[in-house]
Amino acid sequence: MGFALLAGCLLADQAPAGAQFLPAYTTTGAVGGTTGANPSSFGFFFEAASNVQLDGLGFSSQAGWGNGTTYEVKLWSFVNGGGSPTDYTELANAMFTHGNSYSFQDGYFWQSLSPFITLPESIVSDPTSQRGYVITAIGDFTGTGGNVEFEGGTATFDTKFINVANGFNQTPDMAGFYPIPIYDGGIGDAGYFNANLSYVPGPLPLLGAAAGFSWTRRLRKRIRSSK
Repeated sequence: MGFALLAGCLLADQAPAGAQFLPAYTTTGAVGGTTGANPSSFGFFFEAASNVQLDGLGFSSQAGWGNGTTYEVKLWSFVNGGGSPTDYTELANAMFTHGNSYSFQDGYFWQSLSPFITLPESIVSDPTSQRGYVITAIGDFTGTGGNVEFEGGTATFDTKFINVANGFNQTPDMAGFYPIPIYDGGIGDAGYFNANLSYVPGPLPLLGAAAGFSWTRRLRKRIRSSK
Protein backbone atom coordinates (compact mmCIF):
# COMPACT_ATOMS: atom_id res chain seq x y z
CA MET A 1 0.00 0.00 0.00
CA GLY A 2 1.79 3.12 -1.21
CA PHE A 3 1.71 6.66 0.16
CA ALA A 4 0.93 9.87 -1.70
CA LEU A 5 0.53 13.49 -0.59
CA LEU A 6 -2.94 14.58 0.49
CA ALA A 7 -4.53 18.01 0.41
CA GLY A 8 -7.38 19.03 2.72
CA CYS A 9 -10.48 20.72 1.39
CA LEU A 10 -13.78 22.02 2.70
CA LEU A 11 -16.65 19.96 1.31
CA ALA A 12 -19.25 20.94 3.89
CA ASP A 13 -20.41 23.83 6.04
CA GLN A 14 -18.16 25.36 8.66
CA ALA A 15 -19.21 24.64 12.23
CA PRO A 16 -21.87 27.14 13.32
CA ALA A 17 -21.07 29.79 15.93
CA GLY A 18 -20.93 28.27 19.38
CA ALA A 19 -20.35 24.71 18.14
CA GLN A 20 -17.10 23.22 19.30
CA PHE A 21 -15.61 19.78 18.84
CA LEU A 22 -12.51 18.78 20.80
CA PRO A 23 -10.65 16.14 18.76
CA ALA A 24 -8.93 13.23 20.45
CA TYR A 25 -5.93 13.99 18.24
CA THR A 26 -4.67 16.34 15.55
CA THR A 27 -2.23 15.51 12.76
CA THR A 28 0.53 17.20 10.82
CA GLY A 29 2.35 16.14 7.68
CA ALA A 30 -0.69 14.31 6.32
CA VAL A 31 0.05 11.61 3.78
CA GLY A 32 -2.15 8.93 2.29
CA GLY A 33 -2.13 5.62 0.54
CA THR A 34 -4.42 3.24 -1.27
CA THR A 35 -5.34 -0.42 -1.13
CA GLY A 36 -6.66 -2.76 -3.79
CA ALA A 37 -9.42 -4.27 -1.63
CA ASN A 38 -12.89 -2.75 -1.44
CA PRO A 39 -14.30 -2.35 1.13
CA SER A 40 -11.57 -1.91 3.73
CA SER A 41 -11.27 -0.40 7.21
CA PHE A 42 -8.45 1.69 8.69
CA GLY A 43 -8.21 2.76 12.33
CA PHE A 44 -6.45 2.39 15.64
CA PHE A 45 -6.71 0.92 19.13
CA PHE A 46 -6.51 3.29 22.09
CA GLU A 47 -6.89 3.53 25.87
CA ALA A 48 -8.75 6.08 28.00
CA ALA A 49 -6.48 7.69 30.60
CA SER A 50 -9.56 8.84 32.57
CA ASN A 51 -13.32 8.52 32.38
CA VAL A 52 -14.18 10.57 29.31
CA GLN A 53 -17.42 11.59 27.63
CA LEU A 54 -17.63 11.65 23.84
CA ASP A 55 -19.90 14.05 21.95
CA GLY A 56 -18.95 13.41 18.31
CA LEU A 57 -17.35 11.25 15.62
CA GLY A 58 -15.19 12.68 12.85
CA PHE A 59 -14.03 11.78 9.34
CA SER A 60 -10.98 13.38 7.70
CA SER A 61 -11.35 15.92 4.90
CA GLN A 62 -9.58 15.00 1.65
CA ALA A 63 -9.38 16.77 -1.69
CA GLY A 64 -10.21 13.60 -3.63
CA TRP A 65 -13.51 12.88 -1.90
CA GLY A 66 -16.42 13.11 -4.34
CA ASN A 67 -19.16 11.47 -6.39
CA GLY A 68 -21.43 10.99 -3.38
CA THR A 69 -19.30 8.21 -1.88
CA THR A 70 -20.04 7.16 1.71
CA TYR A 71 -17.76 6.14 4.60
CA GLU A 72 -18.77 4.84 8.00
CA VAL A 73 -16.94 5.62 11.24
CA LYS A 74 -17.38 2.99 13.98
CA LEU A 75 -16.29 2.88 17.60
CA TRP A 76 -16.06 -0.27 19.74
CA SER A 77 -15.03 -1.28 23.22
CA PHE A 78 -13.49 -4.69 23.82
CA VAL A 79 -12.87 -7.14 26.66
CA ASN A 80 -10.70 -10.25 27.14
CA GLY A 81 -7.81 -8.61 25.30
CA GLY A 82 -9.76 -8.33 22.06
CA GLY A 83 -8.63 -11.74 20.86
CA SER A 84 -12.00 -12.84 19.47
CA PRO A 85 -14.61 -11.04 17.34
CA THR A 86 -17.15 -11.65 20.11
CA ASP A 87 -15.03 -9.56 22.52
CA TYR A 88 -16.08 -6.34 20.74
CA THR A 89 -19.17 -4.22 21.45
CA GLU A 90 -20.14 -1.43 19.07
CA LEU A 91 -20.62 1.87 20.92
CA ALA A 92 -21.35 4.33 18.10
CA ASN A 93 -21.30 4.82 14.35
CA ALA A 94 -21.78 7.66 11.87
CA MET A 95 -22.17 7.71 8.09
CA PHE A 96 -20.35 10.43 6.10
CA THR A 97 -21.58 10.96 2.54
CA HIS A 98 -19.98 13.38 0.11
CA GLY A 99 -22.33 16.26 -0.66
CA ASN A 100 -24.08 16.26 2.72
CA SER A 101 -23.57 19.08 5.20
CA TYR A 102 -21.45 18.50 8.31
CA SER A 103 -19.69 20.61 10.90
CA PHE A 104 -16.03 21.13 9.97
CA GLN A 105 -13.12 21.66 12.35
CA ASP A 106 -9.43 20.76 12.62
CA GLY A 107 -9.46 19.07 9.21
CA TYR A 108 -12.36 16.74 10.05
CA PHE A 109 -16.06 16.61 9.33
CA TRP A 110 -18.05 15.97 12.52
CA GLN A 111 -21.35 14.47 13.58
CA SER A 112 -22.67 14.86 17.12
CA LEU A 113 -23.44 11.94 19.40
CA SER A 114 -26.72 12.16 21.29
CA PRO A 115 -26.75 11.11 24.02
CA PHE A 116 -23.06 11.41 24.89
CA ILE A 117 -21.05 8.20 25.31
CA THR A 118 -18.88 7.62 28.39
CA LEU A 119 -15.64 5.67 28.00
CA PRO A 120 -14.49 4.30 31.38
CA GLU A 121 -10.80 4.69 32.17
CA SER A 122 -8.94 1.62 30.89
CA ILE A 123 -5.35 1.91 32.16
CA VAL A 124 -5.01 2.02 35.95
CA SER A 125 -8.16 -0.04 36.53
CA ASP A 126 -7.08 -2.66 33.98
CA PRO A 127 -3.44 -3.57 34.68
CA THR A 128 -3.60 -6.75 32.57
CA SER A 129 -4.81 -4.86 29.47
CA GLN A 130 -8.02 -6.80 28.97
CA ARG A 131 -10.16 -3.77 28.07
CA GLY A 132 -9.81 -0.94 25.58
CA TYR A 133 -11.27 0.79 22.53
CA VAL A 134 -10.90 0.85 18.75
CA ILE A 135 -12.16 3.26 16.10
CA THR A 136 -12.09 2.88 12.33
CA ALA A 137 -13.30 4.32 9.03
CA ILE A 138 -14.89 1.85 6.62
CA GLY A 139 -15.34 2.16 2.86
CA ASP A 140 -13.57 2.28 -0.51
CA PHE A 141 -9.91 3.29 -0.13
CA THR A 142 -8.82 2.40 -3.67
CA GLY A 143 -8.24 6.10 -4.35
CA THR A 144 -10.25 6.28 -7.58
CA GLY A 145 -13.65 7.58 -8.65
CA GLY A 146 -14.17 10.02 -5.80
CA ASN A 147 -12.87 7.68 -3.11
CA VAL A 148 -10.40 8.73 -0.44
CA GLU A 149 -7.07 7.33 0.74
CA PHE A 150 -6.16 5.98 4.14
CA GLU A 151 -4.53 8.81 6.04
CA GLY A 152 -1.27 8.86 7.93
CA GLY A 153 1.06 11.48 9.34
CA THR A 154 2.18 12.59 12.79
CA ALA A 155 -0.58 12.61 15.39
CA THR A 156 -0.64 14.47 18.69
CA PHE A 157 -3.16 12.90 21.07
CA ASP A 158 -4.93 14.71 23.86
CA THR A 159 -3.78 13.41 27.25
CA LYS A 160 -7.15 11.76 27.83
CA PHE A 161 -6.31 9.24 25.11
CA ILE A 162 -3.34 6.93 24.59
CA ASN A 163 -2.76 5.64 21.06
CA VAL A 164 -1.88 1.96 21.27
CA ALA A 165 -1.60 0.55 17.76
CA ASN A 166 -2.90 1.17 14.26
CA GLY A 167 -4.41 -1.47 12.03
CA PHE A 168 -6.49 -2.30 8.97
CA ASN A 169 -8.84 -4.97 7.72
CA GLN A 170 -10.49 -5.90 4.44
CA THR A 171 -12.89 -8.43 3.02
CA PRO A 172 -12.75 -11.35 2.97
CA ASP A 173 -11.54 -11.82 6.55
CA MET A 174 -11.66 -15.52 7.33
CA ALA A 175 -10.97 -14.81 11.03
CA GLY A 176 -14.30 -12.98 11.27
CA PHE A 177 -13.07 -9.66 12.69
CA TYR A 178 -14.06 -7.42 9.77
CA PRO A 179 -14.50 -4.44 9.94
CA ILE A 180 -12.46 -4.27 13.17
CA PRO A 181 -8.95 -3.14 12.04
CA ILE A 182 -7.10 -6.00 13.70
CA TYR A 183 -4.18 -6.40 11.24
CA ASP A 184 -0.89 -4.51 11.35
CA GLY A 185 -0.23 -2.36 8.28
CA GLY A 186 3.46 -2.02 9.13
CA ILE A 187 3.50 1.78 9.46
CA GLY A 188 3.95 2.07 13.24
CA ASP A 189 2.41 5.18 14.78
CA ALA A 190 2.12 6.99 11.43
CA GLY A 191 -1.59 6.15 10.79
CA TYR A 192 -4.37 5.29 10.23
CA PHE A 193 -6.12 8.55 11.04
CA ASN A 194 -9.25 8.77 8.87
CA ALA A 195 -11.54 8.47 11.91
CA ASN A 196 -11.56 10.75 14.95
CA LEU A 197 -13.62 11.31 18.08
CA SER A 198 -14.54 14.43 20.06
CA TYR A 199 -14.61 14.63 23.86
CA VAL A 200 -16.40 16.75 26.45
CA PRO A 201 -14.09 18.75 28.76
CA GLY A 202 -13.80 17.14 32.16
CA PRO A 203 -11.37 16.14 34.95
CA LEU A 204 -7.67 15.78 34.24
CA PRO A 205 -6.45 12.30 33.27
CA LEU A 206 -5.29 9.92 35.95
CA LEU A 207 -1.92 9.68 34.21
CA GLY A 208 -0.21 11.52 31.41
CA ALA A 209 0.54 10.21 27.95
CA ALA A 210 4.20 9.68 28.83
CA ALA A 211 3.27 7.33 31.66
CA GLY A 212 0.93 5.48 29.34
CA PHE A 213 3.78 4.51 27.03
CA SER A 214 4.81 1.80 29.49
CA TRP A 215 1.64 -0.09 28.54
CA THR A 216 1.90 0.21 24.79
CA ARG A 217 4.45 -2.52 24.08
CA ARG A 218 2.26 -5.13 25.76
CA LEU A 219 -0.94 -3.77 24.24
CA ARG A 220 0.39 -3.87 20.70
CA LYS A 221 0.43 -7.67 20.83
CA ARG A 222 -3.30 -7.75 20.07
CA ILE A 223 -2.62 -6.36 16.57
CA ARG A 224 -2.02 -9.33 14.30
CA SER A 225 1.14 -9.25 12.22
CA SER A 226 -0.43 -10.42 8.96
CA LYS A 227 -3.79 -10.94 7.33
